[in-house]
Amino acid sequence: KDHPDMKRSFRLLSLLLAVLMLLSLLSACRKDDTSTTDGNPSLPGKAIHTAAQAAYLAGDYKQFSAYAKGKAELSRPEGIPLTWTEQGKAPYSVKIGESRDAADAMTFTAASSPFVFYNAKVGYTYFYTVTDADGRLCAEGQFETQAQAPRNLYIDGVTNARDLGGWMTSDGRVRQGMLYRTAKYNADESTEAVVTAEGVRTALTQLGIRTELDLRTVDDNENGGITQSPLGASVRYISFPMRSGGNILGLNRELLPELFAILADESNYPLVFHCSIGTDRTGMVAFLLNALLGVSEEDLYRDYLFSNFGEIGGMRTP
Repeated sequence: KDHPDMKRSFRLLSLLLAVLMLLSLLSACRKDDTSTTDGNPSLPGKAIHTAAQAAYLAGDYKQFSAYAKGKAELSRPEGIPLTWTEQGKAPYSVKIGESRDAADAMTFTAASSPFVFYNAKVGYTYFYTVTDADGRLCAEGQFETQAQAPRNLYIDGVTNARDLGGWMTSDGRVRQGMLYRTAKYNADESTEAVVTAEGVRTALTQLGIRTELDLRTVDDNENGGITQSPLGASVRYISFPMRSGGNILGLNRELLPELFAILADESNYPLVFHCSIGTDRTGMVAFLLNALLGVSEEDLYRDYLFSNFGEIGGMRTP
């Protein structure tokens, strides 16, 4: 039989290897890597946070209760309105991308002006065009977004959703569009979806989610017994039950090597992970990941406490 010390050493080595792979995948780009720089943190830009969110993010991270108490849905971002003179034929095609040549553009349909764009990355430049139903150009331009993380998200039907990326480190900005943290997509102890059809479209076409990592428990049917993601058959569903409670790290410490092995698999990305309301088990995983990536302790707490803007049933504290 294997010696216990050998088993512990193997598990530790496996965890370290997984962490190294994950860091290489998600780390912020170096400042001198101009070919892959993830946005420009110095841009003033369009607001992507509501007034209450912005006020909280600009102040003491411990003063969250002045703006949100976890009892209402306040976690959605501010939308960016794009306007044009309606002289063409509806519906209008709105293309928005991160490159001037629109090679990566997302296409949206609008019945009229304005079109409100949600889920922009922080510290980014976007390029857009608007054409009418006959293909005539109605408007074009560009805009920058404000650089303050988090990149909170509007996924219809889902509360407490945001990108793990966007936070600053000494090397730059943590890569966005790879890992998302949210609340559940189907009701606890039920197969009924809480995410709407519009929310599914956002998750698949705008965020590009390939994998759903569900941290809810199975033995008590917390996850509703689902075996397929409510986002559809194209999304890989991974049930990874984690225990909740006061000593949440201690309760789940033995699961970390397997968890990091999943996160180190590049084929799983973009990936969303969640528990029930996206605060405790989800918050612990997010805290560990961004800490490993070099996000400051203050911002780790700020991200955790931002969950109070979601409809999570009550306040979470430092």
